[in-house]
Amino acid sequence: MLIIALSFFLGDTWVQWVPTLDAAWLLSPVALFVVVTLILRKRAALYALVAFVLGISWAAGHAWWQLRDDLQPDLEGRDISVSGVIVSIPEHESYGWRFTFATEHDGGLHLPSQLQLSWYSNEVQVHAGEQWRLVLKLKRRHGFANPGGFDYDGQLFREGIGATGYVRESRDNQLLGIDSGNVILRTRASLAERISIAIPDSSMQGVIRGLAVGDQQAISGDQWQVYSRTGISHLIAISGSHIGMVAFLFAWLGGLLIHIPKAQQWKLTKPDLQALVGLPAALGYSLLAGMSVPTLRTLVMIAVYFAAQVWRREGNVWHSFGIALLMVTLIDPFAPLAIGTWLSFGAVAVILLNQQGRIGRAKWWREFFSLQAVVTIGLMPLLISAFGNVSLISPLVNLLAIPIFTVLLVPAVLIGCVLLVVNAAWGSWWLQHLAPIMDGMYGGLKWAASVPIATWYVPHAPAWAMCLMGAGTLLLVLPLLWPMRISGLLCCLPALLWQPERLPSNAFELTALDVGQGLSLVIKTSSHVLVYDTGPKFQSGTDTGILALLPYLHSMGIRTLDAVMISHGDDDHAGGMNSVAQGMSVRQWWLGPSVNADQLPSQDNVQRCQRGQHWQWDGVQFDVLYPSPAESTETLSRNNTSCVLRISASGGSALLLGDAEAPVEQQLLTEGSLVPTTIVVAGHHGSRSSSTPGLVSAVHAQQVIFSAGYRNRWGFPKPEVVTAWQASGARTHSTIDAGAITLNVLPSGVQPARWYREPQRHYWQLN
Repeated sequence: MLIIALSFFLGDTWVQWVPTLDAAWLLSPVALFVVVTLILRKRAALYALVAFVLGISWAAGHAWWQLRDDLQPDLEGRDISVSGVIVSIPEHESYGWRFTFATEHDGGLHLPSQLQLSWYSNEVQVHAGEQWRLVLKLKRRHGFANPGGFDYDGQLFREGIGATGYVRESRDNQLLGIDSGNVILRTRASLAERISIAIPDSSMQGVIRGLAVGDQQAISGDQWQVYSRTGISHLIAISGSHIGMVAFLFAWLGGLLIHIPKAQQWKLTKPDLQALVGLPAALGYSLLAGMSVPTLRTLVMIAVYFAAQVWRREGNVWHSFGIALLMVTLIDPFAPLAIGTWLSFGAVAVILLNQQGRIGRAKWWREFFSLQAVVTIGLMPLLISAFGNVSLISPLVNLLAIPIFTVLLVPAVLIGCVLLVVNAAWGSWWLQHLAPIMDGMYGGLKWAASVPIATWYVPHAPAWAMCLMGAGTLLLVLPLLWPMRISGLLCCLPALLWQPERLPSNAFELTALDVGQGLSLVIKTSSHVLVYDTGPKFQSGTDTGILALLPYLHSMGIRTLDAVMISHGDDDHAGGMNSVAQGMSVRQWWLGPSVNADQLPSQDNVQRCQRGQHWQWDGVQFDVLYPSPAESTETLSRNNTSCVLRISASGGSALLLGDAEAPVEQQLLTEGSLVPTTIVVAGHHGSRSSSTPGLVSAVHAQQVIFSAGYRNRWGFPKPEVVTAWQASGARTHSTIDAGAITLNVLPSGVQPARWYREPQRHYWQLN
């Protein structure tokens, strides 16, 4: 069973990896399986081949069907009246609401079956299970595409979201009723709402909702950072260990029923009663969790365990593992797209491999700590590949956190939920006393997360180094002799110590990150790094400093920034400034006149941009061209207070204009500051107010970059601006199409631009 399940899962995973669903791509690895089968001439190899092909077919069929559900391009940007049902627990943000909407009637337009919507209004109240008629404006899936960044496209596709959009203000928006069929969702939403009412001001509200019904929306970004750095994110929602605890607690209670005379009359045995009580409890708690991959995996393994007990069969844990893996893949063909799938099954596999063939048992506390260390080591390749970091204090923190959460906090939260249902006052009293205890524990975790060595960031290593590391961690977790484990450690070193190739002297690399409607640039020389702008801040409270810039810097092995320049104070340029200040050491800040510096950790290393400022790093010259120290910027728009920076090396140069518009460009022309320049990051995202004919003619750029958001409401970059640059002989690049854009200026000249989106393309990403 294990071989069949692994082969089926690998076939499914292969489909999720390919850039297109063409038969040539899908079937390319089958030939290798056929060759192996012919060489081995074993029945197991034949079964593996068949399972692999079936896995490909299963995943490809579902992928093709789901792609048919995507929004058609001609429907983007139109006002569309749609009827449907809210099929998620609505997330209340400062700007309004965010929820998943299942369409029921689309007027024959063939809209996607599920939409991710925002409603920018605090005057309405929306609840799970409500039927609405809404006027919507939709667009196709389009997430950021940056090295080290999160694949938002993949997450939306896996969740069956065919389009995103927002609710238009309209008199036609109307509540139609309640969907009586979605009982589980409404139960989860009702419990989440009762918890919010019981502890409205508690910072632990999100964690309690996560442990009760799997709703993590109220957990703040700062809290997630603490949980991630301490390695206990898996405990902050209903996880496999929590499901197991509930199942075996109720199984124990069920076993006590054997003393009831009726049970003996019905010829029920203790294993029968344990299964009859424990399995429904696990199922109920899994449904409350929204049936995530870890809970589904645990539920299947528990069901196999109870079935073996009832049928008096000797349980084979690897057999149960294989059945769980196969069932999860059959139920959710897109499960390989979720890192939780890999971490969930990976953790179980690592523990089983480590315990394989062991004789005798160590003391419980020693074995528990050993397993935490083993899981941390075994999952290191997955954690580094997915997040670019690993928590070094995770084994020690989990040694305390797992028993506290599993044995104390989860039962306490469930008791609180029962009390809320029975009597709201009792439940409120219980949770109001539980929340401060959890808050105190969070204080300890926050202190642990602040330890400098809590998290180790690892640069993105090549595939061969990561594969070698995978083999090395396998040798480390298996019960082998120490010489073999030492060889495993050596196998891990190339990935752990990997550093990107350094640029030569008198050269620089410019990367325009994909931050949507905003700007964030990273300029690297041989031994220095400058960040120019940090991208936008969003109404939800998060920003591209967290979502794009910091992950990119970590993936490049950058731990300290030599300088950060914020061109001006608009949120689409300065939105991520505070996140960068909190997440990375910065030696020098250069700020435009309109940038508020009050929230920076220190004012000692802050200077305002002024014409004439200059410095040199590794043979590369940096010159601030604007604003002029003698000029008052108080009467100017924020755009026209932008810091303008020129970077020069022997092989080429770059001009960074921020949002500077025509008046600034004219002043630079008058002062003679605009000279032929190799690379230009177009001002104001390619608007008509910038890139004037005088500037285009003066700089005579070879490469021009536009940083703009997909289907932004201003239509940037404007087609006529793009055409003007192209007519001057420049090659143009837009982050909308390319994702992150990297240009290397070497002593020999400018290298061809590298687009991040195209080489990383998957079949679900829309053109």
